[in-house]
Amino acid sequence: MNNLFARFIPFLMLGLMIVILIAGLILFSYLLIFGALVGVILFLVAWLRNKLFPTKDLTTKPPPKEGRTIDHDELD
Repeated sequence: MNNLFARFIPFLMLGLMIVILIAGLILFSYLLIFGALVGVILFLVAWLRNKLFPTKDLTTKPPPKEGRTIDHDELD
């Protein structure tokens, strides 16, 4: 009887590992779907916010300041 259990234990452990692997993959897929859903919602909120409340144009550069630029090589 003990010899019978000793022969089946590796197969039981292999079956248990396969079940855990499949359950982990299913859980990971749900996590990916949830993350993608949150990302799409955040993207839509940011897109709507930019469409409804546009920010001022930040691409214009201020005029350069007058004066002299001193590099560190000139001080040696």
